[in-house]
Amino acid sequence: MIRTFGIAATLTAGLIGAAQAQTVLDVVAWKGNEAEPAGLPGLIEKFEAAHPDIEVELTYVARKDVDKVIPPRLQGGNPPDVTMVDSALVDLWGGAGFLTDLGTDSPWYDRMVPAVREVMTSDGQILVYPLEVIGMGNFVNMDLLANVGIETAPVTLEALKAACRALAEEGIAPMIFAGGFPAMLFVGANGIDPKGISPAEYGTGARMFVEDANFNASLDSVRDLVAAECFDPALQAGLDPWATAPQEFRAGNVAILPQGAWNIGNFSDVEGLTYQFAPMPSAFSDHGLALDLVGPGWAIPRDAEHPEAARAWIDFFAEEENLRVFLEAEGAYSPYVGGRDTMPDLAAPYTAARAAGSLILWPFSTLAFPKPLQSEWEDSITGFLLNIDKPNEDTLQRWDDVVEDNL
Repeated sequence: MIRTFGIAATLTAGLIGAAQAQTVLDVVAWKGNEAEPAGLPGLIEKFEAAHPDIEVELTYVARKDVDKVIPPRLQGGNPPDVTMVDSALVDLWGGAGFLTDLGTDSPWYDRMVPAVREVMTSDGQILVYPLEVIGMGNFVNMDLLANVGIETAPVTLEALKAACRALAEEGIAPMIFAGGFPAMLFVGANGIDPKGISPAEYGTGARMFVEDANFNASLDSVRDLVAAECFDPALQAGLDPWATAPQEFRAGNVAILPQGAWNIGNFSDVEGLTYQFAPMPSAFSDHGLALDLVGPGWAIPRDAEHPEAARAWIDFFAEEENLRVFLEAEGAYSPYVGGRDTMPDLAAPYTAARAAGSLILWPFSTLAFPKPLQSEWEDSITGFLLNIDKPNEDTLQRWDDVVEDNL
């Protein structure tokens, strides 16, 4: 049964006998609705079958609304038993003492990918069970590339520019570079050297963007893409990165789209769309650069009514076969070592980059960059596209200003 209450929709996923359940587990997530089911309907049924004394009530709340819906419950002492969180929410709510320490002695803790474990552990506590690491890179229409004699997805800047020139010559739209998210991915991949300066140095103000050779070169490389006829910057500045941009790729109207792997399921539903998910071409690697976003996880609020049932929920997801269902539906990698690969063959170029060690954890998902900087990146890069010849300093100084304001 689905009920809609403004910004939240509640799904009571019980079996026929669920009315006799002793415990109703209150779970809040921004996954599990029709648009992003993430395998949760089937997983809930399996969990309830294994725990006949527990009925799961899943409430869907869009991520943009979580900050409005959950804090009053946390502060009022009536939080959900389990809530989906990301690193920003863990930092905010955990810092205020509203989340339960899940324990570094949890069986799954030592299996966590070391880089993720380092990010998620704070003051000897682990306040979240991470669910996924999800890739961000380029979606590449292989049929359109084949039309100009290109058989592999471009993973270097030179290969990307060559592909753009060949496509443009044949009247094929080479690339979407929408102001905001897609453009931000490229700029980040060409500003952050995976073997160089830690992103945290920029995020703490120890290193200035405006003085940095890498980020100046990154903005210069955007101009190189324009010169290679990859896109018209003024047109891209006004393109909706979340609606229009993916739809253009789905329709086969453009060859290359920077976006996140969460689109894999949606794109794979399109009959006749032959594509690959590849790493972002970068000045720092011949393999391309995999941009891994540390995704959401489960947390147990301090005042949860049913903490034992909440632990059972997390233990259920800690079983590899159950987590795999979630990962396959999401098009994501596991944040734990071992287990079967969950990514489809079409993501082989991205997986190859990760295997070669050519990856970074996206600094906005690890809080190496302050959260307000993301919206500033999106806005300022859009402005840069509208006036591609303006000095790099005009854009980069805005980033430094935001960092300074959030120190």
